[in-house]
Amino acid sequence: MLNALNVAHTGLIASKTAVEGVSNNIANSNTKGYKKRVIDLHELSSTDGSLIGRGVTSNNAYRITSEYMYDNLLTETSKANYYNEISRMVGNIESVLKETDSSGFSSDFNRYFQAIENLRSNPNSQIYKTTLKTQANILVESIKNLYTAIEKEEALTKKSLDDNIKEVNTLIHEIGQVNKEIQRSSTVSNDLLDKRDELEVKLAKYVDIKVDRRDDDYQLRIGGQIAIRYNTNIRDIKIIENKTHQVDKYNVLDANENPISSTHNAVFDNNDTFTFKLNNEHEVQVEFGTYVVDASGNNVDLDGDGNADLIDNNNYIRALKYKINNDEEMSQLVNAYNGNYAFDENNNKVDSNSSDKFLVLESTIKGLEGKFDGRISLIEKIGTVVSNRDAFYKNDIDNKKATQGISISIFGKEVSLKKGIIQAQTDNLTSTSSNNKIIDYKNKMNDFARALSDITNKYVKIDNNYNYVHGHAASDEYDGDKSIKSIGLFNGSSVKTLKFNENLVNDLDQSDLDYLSKHQWKKDIGFDGKAQNGSHKYATSFTEFFQEIRVNVASDKENNEFLLTTQKAIRQSLQNYYDQIVKVDQDEEMMNLIKFQAAYTANAKIITVVDEMLDTLLRMN
Repeated sequence: MLNALNVAHTGLIASKTAVEGVSNNIANSNTKGYKKRVIDLHELSSTDGSLIGRGVTSNNAYRITSEYMYDNLLTETSKANYYNEISRMVGNIESVLKETDSSGFSSDFNRYFQAIENLRSNPNSQIYKTTLKTQANILVESIKNLYTAIEKEEALTKKSLDDNIKEVNTLIHEIGQVNKEIQRSSTVSNDLLDKRDELEVKLAKYVDIKVDRRDDDYQLRIGGQIAIRYNTNIRDIKIIENKTHQVDKYNVLDANENPISSTHNAVFDNNDTFTFKLNNEHEVQVEFGTYVVDASGNNVDLDGDGNADLIDNNNYIRALKYKINNDEEMSQLVNAYNGNYAFDENNNKVDSNSSDKFLVLESTIKGLEGKFDGRISLIEKIGTVVSNRDAFYKNDIDNKKATQGISISIFGKEVSLKKGIIQAQTDNLTSTSSNNKIIDYKNKMNDFARALSDITNKYVKIDNNYNYVHGHAASDEYDGDKSIKSIGLFNGSSVKTLKFNENLVNDLDQSDLDYLSKHQWKKDIGFDGKAQNGSHKYATSFTEFFQEIRVNVASDKENNEFLLTTQKAIRQSLQNYYDQIVKVDQDEEMMNLIKFQAAYTANAKIITVVDEMLDTLLRMN
């Protein structure tokens, strides 16, 4: 009977604890990150071999969770935030490129062509000349403003990345501190586990994480690298910036794609000239049968034998190299070498001086700021009459593009991210990333500026039916008997270097204006930096090319919005299922409250009955 009294007493305590657990769940039903608790009720085992147990105990409270669903939720959170960040960046650029019927770059471009048409109708009108100068300057300013706006978005992305890296490191250390508190506790505190889960969800917004909780050996990996191992190993993530030089080689290759000789292997005569043009703005020239002259007016020794050398078939590459390296403007942008350079014992770059190899150009500045455009043109003469023209470009295989990239590392090891805000940002700050939208838009705008500069620089009028050789690069390859006309209206090979030479407007004649007017409707313009000879794989008009940039931005935004909407739906669906498991259900808790209240009442009734039975027994004596 006394045992029955003890059993009922344990029931009272267990029911009281269970009611308190229900009360705690209800009180925390709106607490962020809270997961409902379930009181662990189990029978007290018998110690004397009796068939009757000793009652019930409630010495623990478990969190209700699903690690499988939770880990998947972290993954889907990272994916959703990746698309959300891309949407933000592309959306900002799309807003910059928005146009109306009367404003925007397309309208500025149309007004520029209208100014050409007006001047074409009256080439001597000072008003029309002034209008053309104004509209052309507005055109240059307009495209530069668009480009600057995209660069500002790039700069903001870099600043945001720096801030996000700091936030990630803060979260890593906070998780480590929670782990430290958990380790100090004799029993695992559920509220600390909830807090750690909340921190992990925040971290998953920025990077893709994987958590291993097996055998109480907590490990959190970011992009496959361990960032946290319980509380004893906390590793910050760091930004790594990589930049490389652009290296262009003007050579021919053998069957194995090895450089074997200079660009041109023909034999040249006196008066033949090679010209190297940089960024469609700066140029140097070497003429066969003449000396290279230094700044002091002395003839230059090209092979180092102590004697000045006439330029011929055996040294014209070294002559070009000398001219480029000693040109005040070019030498600020590129270094020229005769063939592939090596390094001496002092780690200085050295090349061949004994014989001609091929021209190699390397940017003086690492990264995309050091990008340049180069072209070699050849003029061969018989006496003073031009017999052949040709143009040569860098070898598309045996060269190195200027690159710059952002990556993150943990403990000196590069982290391979796949999802999250930081991955979206590093993608768009790395020039070699196939997912880089910002670089793609900037490159297309540079292609536009380069084509505009080239096509308005020189031309050849073939006949009276208004057929032309269009542009500087194409004129460099022209072998006909018509004269090459130089306009020089624009120059530069990128948006940043694009310039309008307004002083040359006064020199435009009727023939020049007839030629320039054709470009508004020309449908086969190439934007690859090569000659405008109609052989381009992708050719279009200026207007359509710019509209294609805008369409690409809008399409990228729309495609990303579809992916983002889909990803949000996936995450929300998973969140809803997860919440059904871990969140407090008021109806369920009320049912539990009634159940445990009834159990408490029943156990109290047992104690009352046993008390009455004991009282009866005592009265019998």
